[in-house]
Amino acid sequence: MNNNNDRSWNDNFKAYTEYIVNHKNYAGLPYERGKNGCVKWVVAGKSKQGIARTNWWNEKCKQHDIPIQKGCYAIIARLLHPTKMHTCQCCGKQLSIYAVYPSKLLLTKLKKDYDINVEQTSCTIMEIVQHHFNTEKDLKYIAALFGVTSYANKTDLIEQIKRLAQSEQSKYLSPGVMSNCPDRFDGFHSDGLCCRERTDKGRHKDNMQTYTQDRRAYEEWADGNYNLANRLMGEFHKCTVRYECPVCKQMAQMSPDHIGPISLGFCHSTNFAPMCASCNSAKNNRFTLSDVKKLIQLENNGQTVVSWHAKYIWDKCKFNANSDDDAKKLSSIMAKCHQNILKLFSVISEKGGNELLMQYLHPEYSLYDYRFKNFNPMKLEELQIIEKPLTSKNKRKNQERYIRIAFESLRDFSKKDNRKVLFYTDRKDIQEQTDQIIGLLNDKKMSEAKAKLNDTIEKLCDYVENGD
Repeated sequence: MNNNNDRSWNDNFKAYTEYIVNHKNYAGLPYERGKNGCVKWVVAGKSKQGIARTNWWNEKCKQHDIPIQKGCYAIIARLLHPTKMHTCQCCGKQLSIYAVYPSKLLLTKLKKDYDINVEQTSCTIMEIVQHHFNTEKDLKYIAALFGVTSYANKTDLIEQIKRLAQSEQSKYLSPGVMSNCPDRFDGFHSDGLCCRERTDKGRHKDNMQTYTQDRRAYEEWADGNYNLANRLMGEFHKCTVRYECPVCKQMAQMSPDHIGPISLGFCHSTNFAPMCASCNSAKNNRFTLSDVKKLIQLENNGQTVVSWHAKYIWDKCKFNANSDDDAKKLSSIMAKCHQNILKLFSVISEKGGNELLMQYLHPEYSLYDYRFKNFNPMKLEELQIIEKPLTSKNKRKNQERYIRIAFESLRDFSKKDNRKVLFYTDRKDIQEQTDQIIGLLNDKKMSEAKAKLNDTIEKLCDYVENGD
């Protein structure tokens, strides 16, 4: 374990540790002092004192009726913290313990859509909304991001986002400090969001690039070995060699493009086409006739290119594409079908059908990690893949993250107001079939429920294709 007790401490952090250990909220939580007189802030979780701290936190959870389960320590640590502001050991900056700061994903969106360029910890999301969003159109944009369906005015919207930041996780928000209980005395990581990427070697930019994870694959319920595909994406991002882009012919660093976009229902696999970031972004979720032919060829070679839930509409329409315009129309049909299928999944989840949906997730892909030899983005056929089993702790963590994001995405999907897509899930016959699926699950008839789900998906896709 990296012993933060031996690292240099900012004076503000020293004052913070003294304030915390002497606060009544932490009475009875054991700690020692080093030879320099400073608090031994960090202990190993399995050490004698680490176990004593765990017992103290467990008792606090019981006092506040918080079940001892995953995430309980983060809840009690936030509840007990007297100021709700943590001081970074490295730079001494104070940051909120809540997820009130824009995530990198949100910063990218704000830069792209509004040309807002701010440092991640320079201001909270509430301050960003206050200073940069004034028109009703702007407020609707922010409200949609955070699933706020109604608000009286700008002040009310800001207050709702603040409550969301304190009670739920959002991919658009980051906490000022991560939970780390019982290793750290106060239950939080020593370094704040301001410095953690720089001081935590495991989160250093060069390393994080290797571990790129396309969470869209989880959110889109895409089939395919996501661990292998994510690692290969990381190799693309880590590679700084410039090549001639196959699309625009400009010299640039290559980015991985899914030949079959996962947002259309295709697999998150290693079937990447190299191209520059600009061409990749411009292509978006459309594909060309050449892409369709490549996907069909991959299928002919024995590969699975499309997720199970999109196979019906893909097989029905793929041979109808004879031009780029046809391929564009196929993209549109598959995108609408995919949105309707995700809507169906969200309804099934809301009705208690997660047991059925779990049958289609693949946490087993988290059992292995991957490294590569001979990586060249322009010669992926020469790539050598090295597979290595992960440790038990990493297996569990990756599997939990995969499952959590998949089901969170369904919950978030149900909150979206997507007026660009016509949903057929509200049709009486689809609603009846959805209720039949839940009824079969309640009767412990899993095979029949899966068959009925397939029937419902096919009917939804037919409605989309025919524009009924």
